[in-house]
Amino acid sequence: MAKKENQQPDNHVGEVVSRSEQFIEKNMTKIGLVILGVFIIVAGIFAYKRFVSEPKAREAAAKVYLAEDKFIQELDSAALNGNGANEMGLLAVIKKYSGSDASNLAKAYAGICYYNLGEYQKAIDHLKGFSSKENMVAPSITRLIGDCYVQLKKYEEAVGYFEKAAAAASNDAITPGCLIKAGRVYEELKQYDKALAAYKQVKEKYYTSMEANTVEADIIRVKTKGAK
Repeated sequence: MAKKENQQPDNHVGEVVSRSEQFIEKNMTKIGLVILGVFIIVAGIFAYKRFVSEPKAREAAAKVYLAEDKFIQELDSAALNGNGANEMGLLAVIKKYSGSDASNLAKAYAGICYYNLGEYQKAIDHLKGFSSKENMVAPSITRLIGDCYVQLKKYEEAVGYFEKAAAAASNDAITPGCLIKAGRVYEELKQYDKALAAYKQVKEKYYTSMEANTVEADIIRVKTKGAK
């Protein structure tokens, strides 16, 4: 299964998480989206309320299901583009079924595919078009937008999305990692006081998280930098 490897951010921003942590984070986002997709498809919770729109909603669900299968297999280009007449790709679903929940979900899938392919601006464009009230999926997507901006070296934008994701999640599963990422980007921007505040929040508020076990090293490092 060939695909382009994720590029890593430069300098110590690229050390935000280890390879294993990146794998876990990536797949937590993907699993959350797939669960949301299955819920939409099986439960049929589309925004359509009139009977006449129901056939189109079912059709959209069927199309995104085929693309979703490629997404799960990490066949990113195939998921995006489909294979012509037989299987519609995510991009075609977004366009043809605009306004449907299936189209909305396809934007999230497409954004992750573009991120995996290293096309970060396209990833941002699609991820920003996605909306969800699900308390694990929405912050994960927001965090991924931050990751995209890091790859583009737009650090001011990146840190804003990491902080937004941290606040939206407000849980041990997502928030500490977002705060660590925000701290590392603040270090890159030489805003050591803000980096320290992010790390301290992990230590003091999310002390049961995995990140809290190692954040002391970050605190010591940023204090040293700030004292220079």
